[in-house]
Amino acid sequence: MQHELLRSVPVTIEGELVDGKAVAVATVNGTHQHRFDPRSRVSKALETTSPKDLAERLSGGSYFFVDGELVDFRDGNYHGFMHTDESIQHLADVLGITRRVAGDENTRGLRVHRNQISRDIILGKKWSDNGIQVPAYREGGKFRTELHFGWNPFVQTVNSAFMLWRLICTNGMEGLTSFLNTRIPLINRWEEHLDIANRQIQNKVNSMVTQRLSAMGHERATVAETMLVAQHAQARLLNSPRRGDALTRLSSIIDIVHPVLHLGSVYRSNVFEDKRLAEQMPAHLSTFDVFNMASEIRTHSDEVEGSTGHALDRFCNRILFDRKDMTQAASRYTMPQQSSFSDPDTAFFGLIH
Repeated sequence: MQHELLRSVPVTIEGELVDGKAVAVATVNGTHQHRFDPRSRVSKALETTSPKDLAERLSGGSYFFVDGELVDFRDGNYHGFMHTDESIQHLADVLGITRRVAGDENTRGLRVHRNQISRDIILGKKWSDNGIQVPAYREGGKFRTELHFGWNPFVQTVNSAFMLWRLICTNGMEGLTSFLNTRIPLINRWEEHLDIANRQIQNKVNSMVTQRLSAMGHERATVAETMLVAQHAQARLLNSPRRGDALTRLSSIIDIVHPVLHLGSVYRSNVFEDKRLAEQMPAHLSTFDVFNMASEIRTHSDEVEGSTGHALDRFCNRILFDRKDMTQAASRYTMPQQSSFSDPDTAFFGLIH
């Protein structure tokens, strides 16, 4: 893929209205055009700034394009770090540049630099993967961990990002906890440092994740956790542009996870209305069940306002890595056996009673 970093170049701006929202259309160096998202800080600046003043602020900046598509930039006020063309080429050679393809398993990797503009261009690649088997779930216990490394022309480090996939239903989550995400300085022999970081993270994950996933099948979720998953499913059911299987799946998840449907005759209404009470009371599902459904929603339905993939990743990470309250009331209630909903075929495609 062709890439170029344009430095200290002029920019012109034209403002447009799309569905009543301001959109900034930038022409960079007279040769490259980019239409900023209405939600971007650049387009939003048109609410208080004229196109001419905005263009003046953006002019003199640096703009990184891949195949003519703007990936990231810094405006004219930026005086920070920037890679040379030689180091950018070396990073592209070692870590790669990939265009994300919908449905392609090899390009569903992470944007390890979240602030970059393009969602379809990945500056980096999957560095390694590793299989994990959790015996308690039989065929449903096959997982794969992936470690991705990414780069950016304006960042001095290589960033890592971790992904956990449940293979039977291709549910995935991004690891956000600190030990999974490292920044490797681009100093001498940095490629060797990537291999060292990769081994350290994968070894730690293998033992920690296997033990935790197994325990989650016998541990009660809280009412608050089931309510949160239900809220995400409801938001996407009501606002998703998709139809068909995605909506059927979301509707089924709501029927399974919503605590009022299953526990309305067990608890008083204040349990569902008071977050503090909801966080203390055991729900009808295991923590593995709600983890699986949250990752199902994240992977197989579209982001909407009020339900982002990042929010679902944070929820999955809390359950998997950061659930420290094992002595609270809800956690003393253990599941007598594995829930049928832990099996995705039963939960989402079988008969639901």
